[in-house]
Amino acid sequence: MSSQPSSSLVFAWRLDGKGGGEKLDVSALGHAWRGSEAPIWLHLDFSQTDFDYFLADIAGLDEDLIEALTEEDTRPRVANFSGGRITTLRGINLNPGADPDDLVSLRVWLGANRLVTLRRRRLQSVMRVSELLEGDAEGPESVSQVFAAIADAMVDRVGERAHQLDDALGELEDRQMDDNRDDIDSDELTEIRHPLITLRRFMDPQSHCLAKLAEDDLIDEAARLWLREAANQLFRYADDFRALQERAMILQEQLTSDHNERLNERMYLLAIITAVFLPLTFLTGLLGINVGGIPGADSPLGFAVVVGLSMLVGALVMAVLKKWRWW
Repeated sequence: MSSQPSSSLVFAWRLDGKGGGEKLDVSALGHAWRGSEAPIWLHLDFSQTDFDYFLADIAGLDEDLIEALTEEDTRPRVANFSGGRITTLRGINLNPGADPDDLVSLRVWLGANRLVTLRRRRLQSVMRVSELLEGDAEGPESVSQVFAAIADAMVDRVGERAHQLDDALGELEDRQMDDNRDDIDSDELTEIRHPLITLRRFMDPQSHCLAKLAEDDLIDEAARLWLREAANQLFRYADDFRALQERAMILQEQLTSDHNERLNERMYLLAIITAVFLPLTFLTGLLGINVGGIPGADSPLGFAVVVGLSMLVGALVMAVLKKWRWW
């Protein structure tokens, strides 16, 4: 057997079935896992190199199961494996200084009375459920309820993010309706559209995963109700993300249309100015050629006559354009 490293172990709980539990160290964990029927939850950080000791030597998971738990593809899914269920979930990244839309993955193996969860980065929802077990009988009573509590906490964080994006998009829509279009930066809209793509990509299949587990016989009745409600709520959030995407697309089209309209107005104004000054440019160019016989070259009133003539031609051109309704 391998040596007993502890760097991968975040925590391990032996549940008492009453909403509380006992934290286990490495030595107690090995004995309890093999010799106790009490529900046990093992949470590992598999960014450490020694996580396979806990999965293989202590939890006794086979190689195929370990490979499935640690594979790179982390899209939400549910699979039957070795007397249990494997699933992969995604949660909002609430770590300090992190981008909330850089979703954190949680790999899960759920058995009859054993639960293994694996992370690469800290997930606040998992830590919240662990804190509940430290309280006075306020936590989950079984491993399936632990999983349901984690899923429910992750859905709550998704809901908070959905409200933030909705508020941000609503503010841009209000500014667009108030004719403050010039104040809206396209980067502001991009900052909303990009997370919506990521969230919709993962949350839609994740809601189906939770719904599928809510009908699984491996899950106890209380956890099924919990998971069913979490799945329904997440499905609604996925619909919200879809609606937000459509609203963002409409706003983008409106901003593009407004930009094109302003551009056309400016180009039209430039065309009118060009039309007005084109004959004047011809007149001044003609009178400016360096040959003899230019009318008024020797007259003190020559300049005034040219200016007056230019103004008259300009006025006539503007009157013609007005008559043709070009401006």
